[in-house]
Amino acid sequence: MTHPGWGSDWNGQPVPEAPQHPETVRRRRTSYVRARRRRTVRLVLVGCGLALLVVVGLGVWLATDALRAADALEAARADVKDLQAQVTAGDSAAADRTLVQLQAHSSTAARSTQGPAWTLAGVLPWVGPNVRAVHTVADAVDDLAQNALPSLMQATTLVDPAALAPVDGRVDLRPLQDAAPAIVAADDSVQLTAQRLEDLDTSSLLALVAEPVETLRDQVADVAVTTATAARAALLVPAMMGAEGPRNYLVLVQNNAEQRATGGIPGSVLLLHADAGAVTVVEERAGGSLSGLAEPALPLTDAENALFGPLLGTDMRDVTFTPDFPRTGALAKAIWEQKVGGSIDGVLSMDPVALGLVLKATGPVTLSDGSSLGGDDAAQTLLNQVYLDIEDPQEQDAFFSDTSRSVFAAVVGGQGDAPGVMDALAEAARQGRLMVWSADEDEQARLAPTVLGGALRGADGDSAVIGVYLNDGTQAKLGYYLDLTVDAEATECRPDGSQIVHAMVTLAYNAPADAAELPTYLVGFDDIVPVGEIRTNVLIYAPDGGGIETVRVKPDPQGLNAQVHENLGVGARTFTLKPGESGTLDMQIVTGKKQAGNVHIRSTPTARQKGDVVLGSACEK
Repeated sequence: MTHPGWGSDWNGQPVPEAPQHPETVRRRRTSYVRARRRRTVRLVLVGCGLALLVVVGLGVWLATDALRAADALEAARADVKDLQAQVTAGDSAAADRTLVQLQAHSSTAARSTQGPAWTLAGVLPWVGPNVRAVHTVADAVDDLAQNALPSLMQATTLVDPAALAPVDGRVDLRPLQDAAPAIVAADDSVQLTAQRLEDLDTSSLLALVAEPVETLRDQVADVAVTTATAARAALLVPAMMGAEGPRNYLVLVQNNAEQRATGGIPGSVLLLHADAGAVTVVEERAGGSLSGLAEPALPLTDAENALFGPLLGTDMRDVTFTPDFPRTGALAKAIWEQKVGGSIDGVLSMDPVALGLVLKATGPVTLSDGSSLGGDDAAQTLLNQVYLDIEDPQEQDAFFSDTSRSVFAAVVGGQGDAPGVMDALAEAARQGRLMVWSADEDEQARLAPTVLGGALRGADGDSAVIGVYLNDGTQAKLGYYLDLTVDAEATECRPDGSQIVHAMVTLAYNAPADAAELPTYLVGFDDIVPVGEIRTNVLIYAPDGGGIETVRVKPDPQGLNAQVHENLGVGARTFTLKPGESGTLDMQIVTGKKQAGNVHIRSTPTARQKGDVVLGSACEK
């Protein structure tokens, strides 16, 4: 404070500050820095807390959605299973209700796997692949439920098996033709969905995610097989039944009592005529009447000549020596056209066991002699009893022709249960007892991948295919007493994706001890083997890119004859057996590289054994 008497000069001057001590300056600066640091730490902690709250919130959100999606997908899985069963049973009302449930569950699953939480989680390490897999599955199942299955269900009602039953000898093909576009479009959608799921790599996923994904993927794959079959049928059946013009087909009735690779000797051959859904039997001939060509009807390869001989192409009874049914079809067509004339559009093949399956659905048929033949006794009658009761070969042939004609007349006449007939034919195809070949290249391309195709192959996708085929060398009808057993296991998965398969192939000859006393036409003559014994040629086809590594033969001598047929390694062995004896091939077979899937064994169907076995993969154990 200044005194008034000191004058104005004193009033405007600042009071000089005393100099600060250096220690005081340092302390003040330190205090400021510490305060600033405390403010920064507080800001960081607050930011981390907010971030943690966001992460926890997103996690809770994600977990809640994931549980909701999991429940919905599990319910959808059950719906798909129920839907398949209901459609198969023809319960359309129940199937419609199940489809509505499936759509609701799939929609819930799809909605629950969308949004910012799922988008963010999808790019995170470790968590991301699991999140993306769940989203893909939910989206794929919803697409299947909302788009593919409704149109497929609608098409199914149009082509009810009962509606396809012949009326006055004619099948109304119009419903199937009308439904074909929807069936094909639905199949396209199902195949895309199945492929999306197949492309998912579950090896890096958590078990709780991987296991349901793999289960649902397998289920959708089963649906895809069904829709593919339906699409092929919708495209093939109308045309092959003469919707676009008359067709002529041969039916080879294979006799398993004299084995051939695809079943048996074609002892009876029928000519069918199809026109606008009406199928009639034009004529039937004994296989022996279609033989004796001077040269093979089609040129044979060196491998075919070495394995089967020229009769493959000159005698209708031997066109089934080859395990490749498309080749059989082409040879049968060529032999018929040379021996009889006319034009053949395709070839079908059935055996007495398949006829028996059909007769169980149609009911018994009455033969021209007044006797009755039913499903339970068809195979035994046609493969064995006929040779005991009828000695004249021409009368035997007449009996076979009469039986075949009567069964086909029952089928095309609509006798019995139409859905049951279709189920019987499907079962016969699965057992390798029903095969179809078309001379039309486009139709054949659709038939070839199916169980009806009967094509020789050493691989099916990533699955190895091993062949075990029998060809009779006795020229008799003792094959009815021959049982074929294939015991096999995939034992090792190798780093290159190939597998080691241990296979035990056994032939057991169960003829009566006094087989030599049986009728001559049944046991044959002693110029090949002693009467009552049986000679059988066994062909083992290795998978594509694989081979037979080791083999032990019982009884001696050891070893196989080696050949190559259609780029597949073949081991051949001939067994001559007396009643009660057996022969065994104990083999180690290696599959081709990258064949890590299930192993398929295709074999000759006999009187009692089916033609196919599927082994679990050693790479998935």
